[in-house]
Amino acid sequence: MLKGLMKNRWLQIPVQIRKGKTIHSLSSRLHRVFQRLHKYPNDIVIETASVCNLNCTICRSVKADLGRKNRFMSFDLFKKIIDDIVPVCNTIGVSYCGEPLLNKDIFKMIRYASDKGMCVSMLTNGVLLNAEARKGLLDSGLNFMAISMDGASKHTYESIRIGAPFETLVENIRLFVKERSHRRLSYPAIDLQMVVTQKNIHEVNAFEKLARDLGVDRAYLKSLHIDRSKEDTEYVKNLEKDYFVNSTMMPTRYVVNKQGNLELKDKGLCPQKVRTPVITTDGDVLPCCFDIFGEHVLGNIINQRFLDIWNSGKYIDFRRNLAMHRKLPMCINCLPSNYKKINKILF
Repeated sequence: MLKGLMKNRWLQIPVQIRKGKTIHSLSSRLHRVFQRLHKYPNDIVIETASVCNLNCTICRSVKADLGRKNRFMSFDLFKKIIDDIVPVCNTIGVSYCGEPLLNKDIFKMIRYASDKGMCVSMLTNGVLLNAEARKGLLDSGLNFMAISMDGASKHTYESIRIGAPFETLVENIRLFVKERSHRRLSYPAIDLQMVVTQKNIHEVNAFEKLARDLGVDRAYLKSLHIDRSKEDTEYVKNLEKDYFVNSTMMPTRYVVNKQGNLELKDKGLCPQKVRTPVITTDGDVLPCCFDIFGEHVLGNIINQRFLDIWNSGKYIDFRRNLAMHRKLPMCINCLPSNYKKINKILF
């Protein structure tokens, strides 16, 4: 069905465009774009928790009512999702707008996905990485874990990550690395990341040193993201004035235009080809992780199969229009088309 639909859409391109030598290259490129849009997802994000234990100053999720009815995804729903997607996708993330370690079933969820042959990743703030959580994760088969640490000192870190004790996080990471080594495991790979802002840019070198001392596998700097999908003037102005770093030496997704405003650099086509959907705690299927308010629900996994949602005319049209034009408000400050340049790997 997909091949036929793709062929029909290709044939809708005017004959004079398809035949002309001058425009032949453009036609071929358009054809390749359509082909990519109909491929199945590279990976899928599953929101296992829509609430967080922290109140970080740069996080939009905790500063808005996201409207999630279910704060935590049930294990039964998670199982259904995995069973639905395992024929076409083998990589998932279990983090979205909340802290996954708050979900009491998180270790069981990861184990279930891992036993199905899936590669599982997690993004966490690490504060809840206590002895029980460390054991649960090491037993679960988790492949990759990124820990957010937006500062290398108690003062800086705690001024950004409100509610997080710096000493607890550092000790949690140290013990997790030690216990993984004691078990002679190579997984989960552990990344430490820092979103670069005016508040912590002076600690970049200290952050790298701390990461090396803790024994994590990789450390990197991330670009600040300023969400404008639902304009919050106070939030946006605060991040632009007090947090944004205008430096060619630091990773950034923005440039300052002639009017002095921030705009996304190198916009181009959607860098993810609209193939990294999100499934929320409510079972809603969203097009990508930048739709945090769920404005573009394309189906619901509770009463539909994922493949039926993905192959629906509604979703196919959405992918084509978004990838070709990036006209939706959430796309304006998403990622540059060459998004790999917005992170800086330290080691």
